[in-house]
Amino acid sequence: MEFQPVVLAAGRGSRMTDLTSQVPKALLPIGNMPMLWYPINTLQRAGFEEAIVIVLDSYCAEAQKLLVEICDVKMRLDFVSIPDQDYMGTADSLRYIKDKIKRDILLISCDLIMDISLHHIVNIFRTYDATITMLLCSTPEQTSEIPVPGPKSKKRSERDFIGFDEKGNRVLFMTSEADLTDMDDDKIKFRKSLFKKHPNVNIRSNLTDCHLYLMKKWVINYLADNKQISSLKGELIPHLVKKQFARRKKKDIPNTNESIISEDVKSDILSYIPENDMSGVIQDMSTWIDHTGDMEDCFHGDKIRCYAYTVTGGLCVRTNTVASYCETNRQIQRYLMSVNKDMPNVHPSATLKGKQQIGTDCLVGESAIVGEKVSVKRSVVGRHCTVGDKVKITNSVLMDHTHIGEGCSIQGSVIAANAHIGEKCELKDCIVGSGQNIGANSKYTNEALVAEEEMLEF
Repeated sequence: MEFQPVVLAAGRGSRMTDLTSQVPKALLPIGNMPMLWYPINTLQRAGFEEAIVIVLDSYCAEAQKLLVEICDVKMRLDFVSIPDQDYMGTADSLRYIKDKIKRDILLISCDLIMDISLHHIVNIFRTYDATITMLLCSTPEQTSEIPVPGPKSKKRSERDFIGFDEKGNRVLFMTSEADLTDMDDDKIKFRKSLFKKHPNVNIRSNLTDCHLYLMKKWVINYLADNKQISSLKGELIPHLVKKQFARRKKKDIPNTNESIISEDVKSDILSYIPENDMSGVIQDMSTWIDHTGDMEDCFHGDKIRCYAYTVTGGLCVRTNTVASYCETNRQIQRYLMSVNKDMPNVHPSATLKGKQQIGTDCLVGESAIVGEKVSVKRSVVGRHCTVGDKVKITNSVLMDHTHIGEGCSIQGSVIAANAHIGEKCELKDCIVGSGQNIGANSKYTNEALVAEEEMLEF
């Protein structure tokens, strides 16, 4: 294959600690499939036969078992485990597997769920001989119709400001709102060299980085020698965007046969780019350019080129917050039906007693037991769950092995695995932690019902 796929699944879920205190983020169930299955399925449908999967030591064996036994993954997966006690950013994780990288790579985060074909982003990478091509999607508009489970909190602003050329493909500028608030004058600053080549820059603040990247192999070599870069999205990508307009520090590059490279040249990112005479000839003879106007050549002489493909439709969401986790579960039934049109929304092994109202946009998992006169709307009922008679479940997620007592009302809530909800409880916009026991006749709204050691971080 042209690209070597790498799945980043060692994230600790710091934005959704109420859900990840007992279950690793990569193994959180979405539509009764572990989160990690979705990017792997995307790769498998695109024709990839093998991939590297980076996980933490503590759940490496469990991840392998789930993907093989429950998800029936056919790809050859090379699991690389990282010690739990060592904090590693996404760039650190990539540096950790440097020796396994043999060609250009396709990086995808375990929390990205999409029905977008990979060929769109691949075509841009090939067409422009890009150093990196990223996948972007429109930031979802926040609505007040469906509240986020758990205590109400002020949402942190996490916008990115991304500058594009006139065609809207090349990324010329990138910074985060958080970086701007740290500056004294709180203003966006641009380099003059940018406007010399691109006098028209279109700045957008309504796009989300999906954490899917196509990247040249030489970038990994640069990462290996620059250990101060820890994050891909926060540090490496903006660094590459900025370095598009850099120039070599020395005119003469050392002979590639020399085993020793001086430190000043080694620190120059342009010295890592392999020389390819034929590539230069092809570019000079090309009839297309990546800009408009009367400027120099098809690449302006830039050795580093950053591009993006922006999604305009379909499902494309990063499930890295409680809000996105809930919303993804509400939409996931349609996605799974598109992958497997013969898949029933109620598993054949589930037991349905008497009459129920189970919406076509719901999922009921393997060996679940659903009592009489139960109403389930826009919800997911996990494997081996037991739902008593006359229960109402709306806009909620029940993870595996949960028990819901008779006469309960569960609205807009997430019930973690092995939790027990007593009879006639009313839960609205709540989170119930793994293994928690909620007494009969309890009523909670916007609560996080978790053990003390599982206290939420906001």
